[in-house]
Amino acid sequence: MSYYHILIEVNDHISTIEQTRDIEIFDIIEIQPYLHSILLPYFNEQQIELEDENIEYKDILHLQVKQTLLPIQDLIEEEQRLLPSDTDITISAYEIFNNRDLSQDVTTVIFDILEAAKLQA
Repeated sequence: MSYYHILIEVNDHISTIEQTRDIEIFDIIEIQPYLHSILLPYFNEQQIELEDENIEYKDILHLQVKQTLLPIQDLIEEEQRLLPSDTDITISAYEIFNNRDLSQDVTTVIFDILEAAKLQA
């Protein structure tokens, strides 16, 4: 079984200072609902819909889809166990996503499929 993880970096307009924030959706087993609410609208440069907010396309700085074979917390715990016990380093999801043995970036593949489907329609 595969798990998908959607990482979105957006401009945050909460204050007068330009800030960005990350939106992370981890451990997606069924990608189809996210295809319709996030990936397809992003591909078509439209607003994306999240559970508690809508984000304009122009506010999205970066979107990635990662794939792992285990849930992200399991991978973090496993990598943490492999560290020497006297180490103060904490493994995060981003270390997992940057390790090609543990994670694959499938963003391009998904958008290539969406492009091919668009040409067929």
